[in-house]
Amino acid sequence: MPYFKWRGIDISGDGCSGKMFARSKKELDGFLFDREIAMLSCSDLKPLLLFSSIGLAEKIDFFRQLSVLLRAGVMVPQGLHILSKIIGNIRLRTIICSVTSSVLEGLTLSKALEDHPEVFDFLTIKMIRIGQETGRLHYALEQLCDYLDAARIFKKKLKSLALIPCITFGFFLLIATVIFVVIIPRFQAMFSSMNKELPPITKIVVSISEALRSGTVLWVLVGIIILVVAIRLYFKTIQGKETFDRFIMHVPWLGDLIKNSSLVYFLHSVSMLFGSGVRLLKSMNISNKSIKNSVLKKHVDQLQEDVAAGMLLSQSMKGIPSSFFEDDLIALAKVGEESGNLGPMLKKGADIYQEKVNRSIAFFTTIFQPLLMIVLGLLITLLVFAIYLPVFNLANVI
Repeated sequence: MPYFKWRGIDISGDGCSGKMFARSKKELDGFLFDREIAMLSCSDLKPLLLFSSIGLAEKIDFFRQLSVLLRAGVMVPQGLHILSKIIGNIRLRTIICSVTSSVLEGLTLSKALEDHPEVFDFLTIKMIRIGQETGRLHYALEQLCDYLDAARIFKKKLKSLALIPCITFGFFLLIATVIFVVIIPRFQAMFSSMNKELPPITKIVVSISEALRSGTVLWVLVGIIILVVAIRLYFKTIQGKETFDRFIMHVPWLGDLIKNSSLVYFLHSVSMLFGSGVRLLKSMNISNKSIKNSVLKKHVDQLQEDVAAGMLLSQSMKGIPSSFFEDDLIALAKVGEESGNLGPMLKKGADIYQEKVNRSIAFFTTIFQPLLMIVLGLLITLLVFAIYLPVFNLANVI
């Protein structure tokens, strides 16, 4: 939908201006007339969408508000039109205006959202389509919001998990750079005037300092950048991605974290879709798209094949190698199958794996962070010791 910048005059004769979405200049003139404003001029305005990102929290707010409007009896086109005027994010507002136009032209909401796959993923569109087919769109939107909100909180925890080590290591690099580039050169002339063999550790530190202040480090950085780019390009290939995924799954602690995290997303989405009336096999097929690790994806593909062949879900879980599905989850699936409450039991399994992930994150922040600080402190102490060791030996020279 076009975005206009307009100037006008209100009923009291005062000049005013603003920006507004409208399908045409005539529609814009009508909107302003309803507000007792006479439009004097208007021009197309292209919003800087490149610099406007859409966060998960903003999408959750949009779907939750739309659900409230639908539950209150508002029709989908009117609800979209109301929300398109109050959404703060300029890029999301542009997309919702486009979706509103498509819905007014006769498309369903899910079909209109398919035109924006960079914002609305496959699971979101599928959940909305199920809500439309069952006549419970507001309920489907509520479930979707709960799922996306859980995913948002989970991603926030993972980001905070990675943020602190990065800040700590960055601070260490800053201190080390200052020592090598600023402090060590001041002592180097004094070391040369001592006419005494320097300790091996001091020689290493002086050599590193000279390398950092020379053109050698530039070529090293260029080589590292080329190597990183080459590795990233390789990992984007099918073979490279499988190699990386297989390697990362064997890394202690990190492999379990990735496996449990993937299962949280998978079980949550399966229970949500299955609880909405979607058949189990179809729910698994849709939810499988949330798993990014190719090794884990193969396990879930095998699970789907077994269920399609007529096996019970719990029986198929037992046949998956590498203890991908643990005994407690298999037991929950079996109880759910026998009691006819498979959806809630899978949701319970997702909560169990979520708790395992939370414990892993707590362990990391409790144990690894102090350990990292100790290691970095020792490295800085070693650098300082390498600088001052010749100074301490200066008395022997005198």
